[in-house]
Amino acid sequence: MNDEGVSREHRFSLLTALLVMMVMLVTGCGSKANVPDRYDYDDFSEYITLAEYKGIEYEAYNAEVSDQEIRDYVDIAVADSGSTIQNTTGTVGADSVVNINYLGKLNGVEFDGGAADDVELDIADNNYIDGFAEGIIGHKAGETFDINVTFPENYGNEELAGQDAVFTITVNYIVEEELPEYNDEWVKNNTEYSSVKEYEKSVREELLASRQQDAEANARQSVFSEIVNNTEVVKYPEDNLQARIDKITNSYQEYAKAGGYEFEEYLNDQMGISLEQFNQLAKQASEETVKQELILHAIARSEGIEMKADDYNKYLIKLLEDAGYTEETYKEEKGYTIQEYAEDNDLFNAYLYQTVMNKVMEYSIAK
Repeated sequence: MNDEGVSREHRFSLLTALLVMMVMLVTGCGSKANVPDRYDYDDFSEYITLAEYKGIEYEAYNAEVSDQEIRDYVDIAVADSGSTIQNTTGTVGADSVVNINYLGKLNGVEFDGGAADDVELDIADNNYIDGFAEGIIGHKAGETFDINVTFPENYGNEELAGQDAVFTITVNYIVEEELPEYNDEWVKNNTEYSSVKEYEKSVREELLASRQQDAEANARQSVFSEIVNNTEVVKYPEDNLQARIDKITNSYQEYAKAGGYEFEEYLNDQMGISLEQFNQLAKQASEETVKQELILHAIARSEGIEMKADDYNKYLIKLLEDAGYTEETYKEEKGYTIQEYAEDNDLFNAYLYQTVMNKVMEYSIAK
């Protein structure tokens, strides 16, 4: 009944997005993460003509939080603390969530995949064929009835495509939310605060801090994008470029292997692209990554910013703390250390970006 297919265009876009995602994010293993020396060049002008990175203007953003945003936040929190009941007497509406059994037939004969029991269906938001969910509206919980539907001509199952079918449906019950009353008592039972006033003040502060953090991140990205766009590549360092291409290629070769595919077969069947197209995408993404790495290292060299292993490891530990972990609890849960994760996921470049852009933003101008 559900249409879960993924188009070739979507797969191609997904691959492109995944490759680009690898652009902005290498370290050693062991008890401490090491700072890599892959860009320890004496003269970066051999590879790039670095754009002017001082005095760049960016749009200032005044972070604000409205009363409505606080109410929306609270409404979600209250809803999350609520419970659901099974209404066995109500009538199905256009916005109902129902639990149903259904049995489909073509010309009076059941067909494969056309029956299911204990299915939860959101009438207003579902991916069933047209007419199926709509046909349940107006019926009562406990009622059994038939609806007539037509499968679309482009339905994934050729035997069903364009066919008229009859579904016998039983509405077992309507799923309804039972929300608690929002008051000081709810706040005491569900938060660390003792009153609605205290709680809503904390919500405003939390939302404002998040909004400010997003604004700062957007400003950094805007400034960095201008530097990248105005920096010219003289030539790419071959070792670093090839290392990036290999990393991307190896990742997708592992995906293919895990799925039982040969690599080219995986690209064709799952991504809808050829090996030549993949290689081109991998090269483009790797060139952009290397360009950005060159820029960050060149600015660090120009500003005398030294990437120290101790500072880098403190950054990693702070990431853990912000996520509610210690080194010990992280390793226990994940089975690997934060240093090993950093190596596999290129966290050094995230640290490099943050450190360098902290300095660059001191020179930047809000407008």
